[in-house]
Amino acid sequence: MTDAPRQSSASSSYSSFFRRPSFVQPFQALYFLMIQRGSPHPRKKVAVVGSGVAGIGALWALNRSPHDVYIFEAADRLGGHANTVEFTRGKYKTLVDTGFMVMNEATYPNFLNFLRRMKVETAPTEMSFSVSRDQGRFEWASLNRDAFFCQRGNYFSPRMWRLLFDIRRFDKFALDVLRAEKPTEETIGEYLEREGYSTKFKDDHLVPITASIWNTSPEKCSLDFPVATLIRYMWNHHFLASSSKNPQWLTLQDGSRSYIDAVMKGFPSNHVRLNSKVISITPERDGRLRLHTLHPTGGKSEVFDHVILATHGDQALSIIRDSATEAENSILRSFQTSTNEVFLHSDLSLMPERYEAWSSFNYLSRSSPMTGSGHIDQLCLTYNMNILQEIPRAAFGDVLVTLNPLHKPDPNTIQGRYTYRHTIYNKNVEAAQERLHEIQNTRGISYAGAWTKHGSHEDGFSSGLRVAVEHLGGNIPFEFQESTLAREERPRYSLWDYIVRFLIWLIQILFLAVIDKIASGLTTTRRRLVSRVGTKGTALNGRVKVHEKDL
Repeated sequence: MTDAPRQSSASSSYSSFFRRPSFVQPFQALYFLMIQRGSPHPRKKVAVVGSGVAGIGALWALNRSPHDVYIFEAADRLGGHANTVEFTRGKYKTLVDTGFMVMNEATYPNFLNFLRRMKVETAPTEMSFSVSRDQGRFEWASLNRDAFFCQRGNYFSPRMWRLLFDIRRFDKFALDVLRAEKPTEETIGEYLEREGYSTKFKDDHLVPITASIWNTSPEKCSLDFPVATLIRYMWNHHFLASSSKNPQWLTLQDGSRSYIDAVMKGFPSNHVRLNSKVISITPERDGRLRLHTLHPTGGKSEVFDHVILATHGDQALSIIRDSATEAENSILRSFQTSTNEVFLHSDLSLMPERYEAWSSFNYLSRSSPMTGSGHIDQLCLTYNMNILQEIPRAAFGDVLVTLNPLHKPDPNTIQGRYTYRHTIYNKNVEAAQERLHEIQNTRGISYAGAWTKHGSHEDGFSSGLRVAVEHLGGNIPFEFQESTLAREERPRYSLWDYIVRFLIWLIQILFLAVIDKIASGLTTTRRRLVSRVGTKGTALNGRVKVHEKDL
């Protein structure tokens, strides 16, 4: 096969910053003795369980420590969500990420510093999103005005203007939650109700974005999640409009797999345990820990001085369950995960109907029957990899990655099918996160993963660095940064912000009641049409579909 001009396989020329210098290999014992003399941490045999971003981060930070480190992975490959695969079309092939895809310069400080040290190349990308409901019945996109009004009839839709107004209002007023003197315990649902946001704003903007941030289905995207956590995340990641310049979004030039390869280059292969599922940990009398693993050929056990559980929270609890303390049980049981299916394909039925709405992130939803509530029943997210990774359509056609598709893509277009797990975020998770310090580094066990914070790749990587450095004396060649507060803790408003806020408030007072009244009247008319559709409707899967022109 022939490679497309821009796309290439992961480079083999990466320098491994934390690889042990070659000249010390013959004198390894002396080398470790020299390191250990200057370290308050005696040499330990350490197991890192899980090779996702948290496990890789911990492994990297420990690579020039005196410790004897092993990594265990249940799958047949390292990387977790960093999964770069090959997409082919005819004689061409290219690399496509199917899990972790994007980062930005503002809120991924530790991960980007790591990439620079490892000489892993990044490339700029475009961050845009669209919403498409019920096979294109309602669509809008964020790229520009034409994309927002890709359905030209929406120029005359009161509900569309109300949606636009609520988006702008949320952008400018949501930050009040972070500026409050006393932290609020208000939930998302309570906040939206108190502030009078429209149902359309919730269903066609906030739910798709929130569900996609944490990769959860709408029914699991709970409105009882603390609103301050959501707004903090959106503020840090520049998802809210502000007077400051938005950060540049980036992808990995040779795919996310490239940073895994860079770290593992030079790491002893006999310390890598693939296809080794850790099923339990039991304490030994001397305080050490015995890992019990399951392999395709049978079981095995091995003793370690310290274990880093770089797995999901519920997986960590499953591993330690037989010996878990009351605190470990009460904290870790709050972390639940959902299993999400991902397809690499070219089926355009999982993209917005209108080409003008095509974006980097495309949220497609299916709602309740029109005679019902109209709320979202099912949501999927399609990543347009032609945009995100600049994969040329001329050579490869449409390259799409869809998470939890509304329907299975056309089998003739599928090139891969993968399963990933994501934490289900709710108010119980936030409470448990605040208590994690109670069980960290107790009984020789540390916990790491994106679930310990807000679920981003940066959160996962930073958690791995933190436990390696704080619990085992690991080393990193840059100052660790707390990315949770990547932007100021209390946002500041400019004079222009205050002017815009005043104008929004004025519009809300003078015109919003009129817009809502008109929209309500149109809704009543629509429902009457539905009840009278009769011969105007078209039978579709046993239901009646109303033609858009009738509404």
